[in-house]
Amino acid sequence: MIFETVKWKDGAPCLLPWHQRRVERSMKLHGEGCASVPDLASVLEGCPGPEDAGVYKCHITYDTRGRVRTPSYEPYRPRMVKRLRCVEIPRLDYSCKWEDRTELQAAGLGLGEDEEVLILQHGMVTDTRYSNVVFGDGSSWVTPETFLLPGTKRAFLLARGAIEARSLKAEDIGKFRFCSLINAMLDPGDVVVRTEDVLL
Repeated sequence: MIFETVKWKDGAPCLLPWHQRRVERSMKLHGEGCASVPDLASVLEGCPGPEDAGVYKCHITYDTRGRVRTPSYEPYRPRMVKRLRCVEIPRLDYSCKWEDRTELQAAGLGLGEDEEVLILQHGMVTDTRYSNVVFGDGSSWVTPETFLLPGTKRAFLLARGAIEARSLKAEDIGKFRFCSLINAMLDPGDVVVRTEDVLL
């Protein structure tokens, strides 16, 4: 099973075209036979989220035949992360949002409540278990060229020129002041970790 997490804000989905592109990419790579590509707009029209003001996490699951489960919605509150621990996992592949996240979750065993892992592959910075990352100095944001998952927020911000992709090694982290976690639910600056709290 594959899934998308869509930000549902003030009664409407955010960045839906970007999520749709990722669904199309996933089905092109993993779809079985003549499987139809799920249309997220139609799915959400048939099962819309809350109409009140606020932010909700919308979870949409589908299989490789294009069959979609009923979306679920839950109020969203970002997890506060204060420290990142770098972990080298050279063979981890999470290029598609599979529901089976066993290997990803195992990378975080033993972490404190306010800690998260920053995954390295051959010394190159990639992602955390649930987000892409951007590094900043207070005036601009840089995201690693190496990443595990093609995040929708990352793609959106790159297209707008709001962030820049660069080759980033673990030793480059200290050149920045902050690391911010980004995903469909999080913008740069929402969850920020000082680079002195990124443990190599």
